[in-house]
Amino acid sequence: MTIGEFASSQLASGHLEKNSSIAVIGAGPVGAGLAKAFIHENWFGKIKIFEKRSGFGGLWNYTKPVFKKQNITTCPSIPCEAPQGKNEPHISQENGIVFQTAVYKYLDTNVPRQLMEYEKYPFPPGTPLFPVREQVLDYIVKYSQEVEQYVHFNHEVVSLRYNDATRKYLVSTKNLVTNHSLTEEFDAVVIASGFYDLPYVPDRPGLKEWHTKFPSSVSHAKDFDAPEDFENVSGEIIVVGNSASGSDLAFELATQLKRRVYKSKRSESLMPAGYDDRIKNVADILNLDPETKTVHFVDGTKILNVEKIIFCTGYLKSLPFLPTVSQVKSQGDKILASLVTDGGQVHNLYNHIVAYNLPTLGVIGLPKYVLPTRLSETQGAWLARVWSGRIGLPSLETMLDYEKWFLKLNGAGRAFHDLKFPMDVQYTQRLNQEIRDAGNDGYFGVEWTSDQIKMRSSIQPLKEASLAYLKDTGKRVSEIEDLIETGYFQWPNDAVTSVEVDHAVP
Repeated sequence: MTIGEFASSQLASGHLEKNSSIAVIGAGPVGAGLAKAFIHENWFGKIKIFEKRSGFGGLWNYTKPVFKKQNITTCPSIPCEAPQGKNEPHISQENGIVFQTAVYKYLDTNVPRQLMEYEKYPFPPGTPLFPVREQVLDYIVKYSQEVEQYVHFNHEVVSLRYNDATRKYLVSTKNLVTNHSLTEEFDAVVIASGFYDLPYVPDRPGLKEWHTKFPSSVSHAKDFDAPEDFENVSGEIIVVGNSASGSDLAFELATQLKRRVYKSKRSESLMPAGYDDRIKNVADILNLDPETKTVHFVDGTKILNVEKIIFCTGYLKSLPFLPTVSQVKSQGDKILASLVTDGGQVHNLYNHIVAYNLPTLGVIGLPKYVLPTRLSETQGAWLARVWSGRIGLPSLETMLDYEKWFLKLNGAGRAFHDLKFPMDVQYTQRLNQEIRDAGNDGYFGVEWTSDQIKMRSSIQPLKEASLAYLKDTGKRVSEIEDLIETGYFQWPNDAVTSVEVDHAVP
């Protein structure tokens, strides 16, 4: 039987029977949001959420001090260009299991709090316009309390398989406290475990030799904690990457250490970045010469005496609990194995959510350049209605056309799931329209208002204004009006208050 024939023989509509069982992998900011949608759908008999950590918050948990003490790095190899198929390292403590996250000591958000908020759940009064990590974690933990009775903490999903005959998933978990393992059957599975586990370090000529000779000189942003860790660095520091983490780390190092920092970039960033004249922008890396500690760039320039290189180059898509090609025992397993190949994208999904060859499998929180908290509620509400039968999936041909349409827009690989503004708003509003058309019952995600769209279109100047305000005053601003009144910000001429949504996409 081919995959196409198999897909046709399965639940082509994705509609599940009343009281079906759902497994959710992950109870972080995305898992909690989608879980509320499934609970409020009042259709599913069992909802079981597996979370490998000891509590809520997911990637917003700050764990760097624990891992620095143990001298554990998150890079399994340098360069790292393909999924390793291994679970990330963790540490057992008296109060539970700790997995390293990308959150660093002085992190604040790059998105105004109003755009981060879940539906009808605002941040507390007085929260800064761009909250710091502690405030975000506290907010997410409190929001997540409603789903706590469904969550099994310290439970890592180690294997996900599909039984063709029973049309059920076999979810194998390991209790990381007791080491007890268990395999259970579920009618459907939602993956909400995130994609910030496996750092991506691109290969460059000489990088492997450099890392062999100076193993402590090359790192990834996931291992970065604080600028003070670099106080004794006498040589040059190069930050590689020009997205959110690259801009943040370069700014922190330059301003707090009051020193020169080089930032290697391939293109201009759409993300906000603080300005400091000690940050020197350089081109993409051509090669590295470990014998002379020199880094050469594609424009012919070079930097001598390089002591630290920090790769802020993102993460690979990695779902280590899926079967590898050699582990496939069923047509369903074959579909699961095809979802992640080289780590660039997750394949064969409709709407970046549902596996079109196996529509009882969903992935939530995959798109990039979005507001993941609010999007998780919308994606969850849409998927819950698909599985309860209130939203029908289009034909397989139409779902394939959707993927081809996105390939034409973004290309294959690491940019495939990018939803840069205004695509993020358009995508969310298309889902919201289908959700509204399904009736007034159930959970609803956040609707974009004109004020929010205006704010979304102006994130970059807003963040840069808030950084300038903080640098000059030592205080974090709470309201946009304060930035306007003090002369740090004015609405850009190209700020927009509406986005045209084309509902005639495939």
